[in-house]
Amino acid sequence: MYSLRTAHHHVAKAAPLLHKAYFMDWVFVFLLLGGFIILTNMNPFFNLFTLDDPSIQHPYATTERVPSIVGVIYTTVVSVGILVVFTPFLHRKNPAWAHVLNVSLLSLALSVILTEFITEMLKNMIGRLRPDFIARCMPAPGTPLHGLVGIEVCTNPNLQVLYDGFRSTPSGHSSNGWAGFGWLAAWVAGQLKVFHPGTELFRAFLALLPLFGAALIGISRIEDFRHHVTDIIFGAVIGALVAWFSYRKYFPHLGTANCNMPFPPPAFNDSGIETVVETDYYDSLDEMEAAKRGYSD
Repeated sequence: MYSLRTAHHHVAKAAPLLHKAYFMDWVFVFLLLGGFIILTNMNPFFNLFTLDDPSIQHPYATTERVPSIVGVIYTTVVSVGILVVFTPFLHRKNPAWAHVLNVSLLSLALSVILTEFITEMLKNMIGRLRPDFIARCMPAPGTPLHGLVGIEVCTNPNLQVLYDGFRSTPSGHSSNGWAGFGWLAAWVAGQLKVFHPGTELFRAFLALLPLFGAALIGISRIEDFRHHVTDIIFGAVIGALVAWFSYRKYFPHLGTANCNMPFPPPAFNDSGIETVVETDYYDSLDEMEAAKRGYSD
């Protein structure tokens, strides 16, 4: 008899993204994406400023070292490409590699999109001026050099450029870089088991490489006068924290025996009720070794 369990098995095998255990997680991620899009179309808080503030008198760079779309490609597309290419290879002897890929993509998506949502919300609420704000503003002649003034003294007809001048804190490039590459560093460390005894040093170096990329993206924003140093640090902290949260939501900590495998999904019986999946999963290397000794006895 073709039961609901059999049907679910075939659906999950053919399309891991539709796995019942993660469907609502994907829905939540896409809702966050929708919220992020809404936030990007909202006006930020228009802070007051003074024309003689040297921290906002830097020139406006028409050519950026890492444009926004390039930053997304670096942090997101590259990370996804690495997952798609290397997951089947690293788990070539594991029939459940599609499950590993699905959970990895979900965890990465949560890291990047949740970070973008938080970053954009804070940008709009804080309204800090970018280092190149005066060049964006184009103050009207006769505007007093001393004393606080508002956006009404600006004459730049390009409102998109002008309003974006109030979105300095935190740095989106920095937070996105650490959300994508920070998460990727944790994933590589887990897949290569870099914290297991006897692991070669070059594996740890491979896990650190994404972090250098994230740092360089943040530094480029200072060189382009798009952000203050504190914006970069704030963004990096947000991205790194969300990346670690998103990784640990689906993967065990890096010292576990099976750190290269995500937490096992719940199974569903014919009534659609979640049940615990029986699996040889150990919280530590010592626990795994103890289990092996128990089996040998």
